[in-house]
Amino acid sequence: MASSSIGQLWEQIPGKLKHISISKNYLWGVNSSDQIFMREFPIVDGSEWKKIDGVLIQLDTNEYEVWGVQADGSIFRRPIDGSGAWQQIEGRLGYVSASGYGWIWGVNSACNIFKMKKPVEKSWNRLDGKLKQIDGGLKFVYGVNSSNDIYTRPVDGSGKWRQIPGKLKHITASGTGELFGIDINNGVWRSEKPGIGEWERMSGYLKQCDASADALVGVDDNDNIYYHSFRVVM
Repeated sequence: MASSSIGQLWEQIPGKLKHISISKNYLWGVNSSDQIFMREFPIVDGSEWKKIDGVLIQLDTNEYEVWGVQADGSIFRRPIDGSGAWQQIEGRLGYVSASGYGWIWGVNSACNIFKMKKPVEKSWNRLDGKLKQIDGGLKFVYGVNSSNDIYTRPVDGSGKWRQIPGKLKHITASGTGELFGIDINNGVWRSEKPGIGEWERMSGYLKQCDASADALVGVDDNDNIYYHSFRVVM
């Protein structure tokens, strides 16, 4: 992994969250008490976070829905605008990704990997391998294992896992043209898709991040929320 100086381009967003996800028109997140919040995006003066009913430890968004998991592994989804009610989905996961094109991906507490075709099939399909965190993109799904090794395969689950050079504890594939990831020291990295291991160090430190087609958001160890202010490579 190569390091470069990109400049201090992060802007802080008011509020405190331990986990955040960005879609085309909304930000969603959970705080240290597992409470759920959302707000419209891009951010305009006078807008605020809106508290949503329920509790989740992690969530992920796509253009139409937000998906999340509770501490016991229960899985829920809801319309992206916050309307309606939470719908429980069969199964147990410790981490879920809703951003994969045509597919929901997740991993459970044993790091087993599962996928489900959108909108929702009757059951999850288990795949080979072990990952602790996973994120789906337009063409590929990406994940990291307990050793912080990075892997990818086609988003429909075909083919085999391919290892990407580098080490990350967290990765996001929901950006249009780039991958973003966090290393064990909370350093932020970027690489052009599909990912061949040419990582470039960005400014700042985060514990988790998520990308949309034209934005990157993340949270640090103090649950401060940040937004990257330049348009990511398309």
